[in-house]
Amino acid sequence: MTENFLRAHDLPVPAPYRAAAVVTGLVVFVCCATATWLPWFVEDAGLFAGPAGFVDRGGMLGLGAVVGALLAPAPALALRWPAFGIAVALLPVVATGLDPSSAPLHFAVVAALCGVAVSASWRRPLASLAALGTACLVVGGWLLSGVDMAAPFAATIYLDQTPRRVQTGVVYLVALAVVLAFSLWFRTVALHERQRRRLAAREGEVADQAAVVAERARLARDLHDVVAHHVSLIAVRAETAPYTEPELGEAGQRVLAEVAGEARLALDELRGVLGILGRAGEAERSPQPTLADVEALVERTRRSGQEVRLVGDVGSPVGAAAGYAAYRVVQESLTNARKHAPDAEVEVAVEATPRLLEVRVSNAVDHPPTHLDGGRGLAGMRERAEALGGRLRIHAAGSRFEVVAVVPTGDPDAA
Repeated sequence: MTENFLRAHDLPVPAPYRAAAVVTGLVVFVCCATATWLPWFVEDAGLFAGPAGFVDRGGMLGLGAVVGALLAPAPALALRWPAFGIAVALLPVVATGLDPSSAPLHFAVVAALCGVAVSASWRRPLASLAALGTACLVVGGWLLSGVDMAAPFAATIYLDQTPRRVQTGVVYLVALAVVLAFSLWFRTVALHERQRRRLAAREGEVADQAAVVAERARLARDLHDVVAHHVSLIAVRAETAPYTEPELGEAGQRVLAEVAGEARLALDELRGVLGILGRAGEAERSPQPTLADVEALVERTRRSGQEVRLVGDVGSPVGAAAGYAAYRVVQESLTNARKHAPDAEVEVAVEATPRLLEVRVSNAVDHPPTHLDGGRGLAGMRERAEALGGRLRIHAAGSRFEVVAVVPTGDPDAA
């Protein structure tokens, strides 16, 4: 608790503090506007000379409004500049110190210092204590001097007797102690309210995250129930076809075996995706594809009947994230080439430098596409590249379609 009371900070000012600064400023203005306080330099200047009673009523009210306009902003200034607020609150003390007989101590000084203490307690608690300490010094000096005090509503506090000074001093001491207690309580309430709002916001974030996790788990279940079922059915039928269809030749059996192998591989990768989506705590973690696996991917694509040429060294040391992104780019590009240009030769070029890994997949097309930003596959490749700080360029020029991904190589030893 002590640390909260004394630690300075620059947090935004809560609305209750702004309201308190306005209210205390109005109190100070009323104290000034209704007090009978005429410094010697104003009286000597003859600014309020006129008909009888003008100085006692209208002139005093006008001067008080001017003084109040100067002192009222002190609590608001203390929200950001406590020392400036204290200095503004002490302005009438200068006139009192030069000539106490014509300009007695103004009650608004004590009121303004109390307002500064309340305002400063939010960001600068020590400045709040300094404001109240200054108020104690002002009151103590006033009690020792024995001069009068100009009070609100044209009242005057006289110190003509010693017992009255003691009683007045006790009253002011108790009042300043109450202001101190209120300032500490006010700050505690504001801190607790701010903490409550932060916890409420955090609870909202947790609820949003829980909703996202639940949605991902639902998607994982749907993928498992629909996609995994059909892919596993393809694998089973491809594996059992040689036994259920005896008339199949060796070539057909070989093709079906390759289909079964691809289906099993797809199931393995699907299980990994399901683990990431919603079953990370239950699914076993399997190694993710790397740059070195691009060669096996190209070989499987060749066995499916598509002509693919691999250029470059896929064994270059790159980080796991860069290798995984490159593998997915090649995989999606080969899928697109098989779909849109099944008879065209595809070239996969891999080039790695100490800093960057470039993967280029190109193939010939009869009709170059006009829209290159559509499709989830292209968007997924772009997201993977940009997530690593790289870039993806999809280019169609003439009769060739080209996908180029450039990503930082990263740390080869990173998991």
